[in-house]
Amino acid sequence: MKETKPIKTPARVGPGGHRARMRERIRVAGAHSLADYELLEVLLFAATPRRDTKPQAKALLATFGSLEAVLEATPSALRAAGLGPRGVAVISVPGEVAQRLAHADLRGQVVFTDMAVLLDYCDRLPACTPDGMRMFYLDSARQMLADEVVPAGLPPQQCRAVLARALELHTVSLIAVRDMGRHAPPPAENLPELRLVRMLYAHARLLGLMFQDCLVRGAGQVVSMRGLMER
Repeated sequence: MKETKPIKTPARVGPGGHRARMRERIRVAGAHSLADYELLEVLLFAATPRRDTKPQAKALLATFGSLEAVLEATPSALRAAGLGPRGVAVISVPGEVAQRLAHADLRGQVVFTDMAVLLDYCDRLPACTPDGMRMFYLDSARQMLADEVVPAGLPPQQCRAVLARALELHTVSLIAVRDMGRHAPPPAENLPELRLVRMLYAHARLLGLMFQDCLVRGAGQVVSMRGLMER
């Protein structure tokens, strides 16, 4: 009787097989062995479970011009480039990690004795507010407990999120900063953040917290919204 040879199983094909091969390359040769578009491919695996991510990775590089530019892009720019919510969340993480590694975590070491110290701190950040308003949570000695961007949403939702975070951190006072980059800030009463600022001021008082001010910076100018908060 003729002996039957075992049938060789062909290598896996399709997105699943490609992903397995990419992971094996990283395991054996390290992530540095991947091209820029391949690194983006791997990052997008988490956002796109089953579809081929190579076209999307190459499209992002074509849109922004480099891997660095893709990872530094704001969420709004990534959405405009065609990424969905999961993709935006995934691509935003490496840039934030790199920023934290490149800049020492000063939480617990910074004391905002006055607004000049606060503004100097903002000047030393890569981008004080990449896509929104930044909130500083302070203790009773004005020492910074956290420095975080206010989550996107409607003013009532943002207010609830900020105050919930403040209670979680045992915050005593809050200061907000909106950085408009090269654009000069408009008059304080015309700022879109005014409704949120007034809500934060009123509701923080009910919780025994102090919302000190919202500063809007841009083109070398600083506008305080403190005078409008109680109106």
